[in-house]
Amino acid sequence: MQGLIEEITEKAAILPENLQQEVLDFVEFIGRKQLDSFNETARLSEQALAKDWNRPEEEEAWNQFQ
Repeated sequence: MQGLIEEITEKAAILPENLQQEVLDFVEFIGRKQLDSFNETARLSEQALAKDWNRPEEEEAWNQFQ
């Protein structure tokens, strides 16, 4: 079975250049959207985990690595 990347490449290769650019723009858009979602999740996780991270016991445990 052919890989998905190869299939996308073959199908995009037969498109006119202006449509290839649209495909590229869409792939970049999806990539940015995924990164934004990841960053938002990380930001929200940081707020939730800060309760544990900011305890005096945690500070003491990590002092040796600074």
